[in-house]
Amino acid sequence: MTEESTARSLLENIRPVIFPSFMQAFPEKKLPLSILFIPVFSLLGYLAANSAFFTQPYQEIGDYAANALQILKAGQFQETLGAYSRFVVNHPGPITFYYLSWMEKIFFFVKSPHGAHSIGIVLYNLGLLLVSLKILYSRTEDNRSSVFLLIALLIGLIPLLPGAFSNIWSPGVILFPTLLFLLALADFTGGSIRNFFWLTLSANLIVQNQIVGISFVFPLLAIGIFYFYKSYGFAEYKSKEFLIIVFCSIAFTIVCWLPPLLEEFSHSPGNITKVLTLALKNSTVHKIGPTLSYVLSYYTASFSFLKEFPALLVVGVFFGIPLFGKDRLQEFDKRLLTVLFWAFGLTLFGGFKMKGGQISHIYWFTYIIAALLYYLNIKVFFAKIEFPSNRSFYWYFAVLSFLCFAFYGKNQEFKYDDRVDKFVEAISPQKENKYRILWKSNEKDFKQGDIGIGIVLKLAREGYSSCLNEEWHFLVRDAFRCSDSEPAHTIILETPDTESETFQTISKDSFVYKSTALRMTK
Repeated sequence: MTEESTARSLLENIRPVIFPSFMQAFPEKKLPLSILFIPVFSLLGYLAANSAFFTQPYQEIGDYAANALQILKAGQFQETLGAYSRFVVNHPGPITFYYLSWMEKIFFFVKSPHGAHSIGIVLYNLGLLLVSLKILYSRTEDNRSSVFLLIALLIGLIPLLPGAFSNIWSPGVILFPTLLFLLALADFTGGSIRNFFWLTLSANLIVQNQIVGISFVFPLLAIGIFYFYKSYGFAEYKSKEFLIIVFCSIAFTIVCWLPPLLEEFSHSPGNITKVLTLALKNSTVHKIGPTLSYVLSYYTASFSFLKEFPALLVVGVFFGIPLFGKDRLQEFDKRLLTVLFWAFGLTLFGGFKMKGGQISHIYWFTYIIAALLYYLNIKVFFAKIEFPSNRSFYWYFAVLSFLCFAFYGKNQEFKYDDRVDKFVEAISPQKENKYRILWKSNEKDFKQGDIGIGIVLKLAREGYSSCLNEEWHFLVRDAFRCSDSEPAHTIILETPDTESETFQTISKDSFVYKSTALRMTK
């Protein structure tokens, strides 16, 4: 017998000892109801504070209107890409738009489509949060860890509260997928395949909704696979559970990427090609000082008093406490710390290479990285604290969370702007006509684009033909584009010299309301 075959035979004999069955090695732990009710009650309180989602009329403008146009097409199974980006390409995929189009149908009784979308995102975030908590509890078997994580999340998301829970904009939509991704990745690096589906799901949500996710997710997945291999995770590759989880993960990924691939092969060049070209031709390298300030700001933004100290020192301490206090952390927490070190390095590198300026919302997901770092710090400091064992302790905090969110959780962005409705009613659109909306890109009139996209959306929802002129094609998909020479009624939006709080009819086809003037030419 050769040396190689002897080694293989020995491995086969000891494998049942070293690598017990999948279910025994990674037993499933249910999230206790006492923990589950804290986030559930919190978001119920959030919905109570935002009852306007159910009852108030709302007309999207700006980016929300652009998103709503794609949700409209997704509801007709005609959308293939994500939201537009400032790089004149689209974010990779429409998975969230399809989800929101289903939510719009489920919550048909809600006053406005945007209200249904907002409720849908609250439920989306709740689902992702509960899965994240379940992963954490199954690995730590400790109620305290779940409570510490919830506290850390609230602290980390302070700059985005309270609207973060219902934000349908791409940077907001990837917040809780990032939480799930990092926790599932920490589990995966330990050699467990059990949460690989959640890792895949969250990775797809991040990449489809944000181009920047490509430079964050794929390197971390590669690093995770390396650690998975080092932890003998592939030893169970023949098990039924391993194969089922991998199959479901691949199937979900294929479903997610069918629309973008259809677009890629039906256009020349396709959006995927444009995105890859954009990345490969990116020669941007920002200076180290501004880049450090940009990336580190996400770790200090929740603590105003820390702004008096050098950000590098503060973040160094945040990482140093769990690094040198590892004896107070569990094995899962230690793996999570390793993942956070890698995530920090990748976001720092991405900050250096960020094309088009270091804009705040692009890196919102870094607030989640910071929150997980706060979680590890809290756990080090309070490792020996004991919570009461009776359920009433957790019920008390669940009710308290409900009350706090109900009183302080109102989303101030959910305000009805009636300009679009007023203007569309005034122009009395006809089914046989096509309406081209345009505005100038100068400093004075640029902001009229928010109303312009809102008018396109309003007309489209009511069954009228509407589109944007060539200058603004990148804001919308093909169905809402028209050439400047194409016959159409042209709606021109401008900023008046004097605003009017009352709706004014200047002539048959000219109107002024608030900060917008509209005139229509035939």
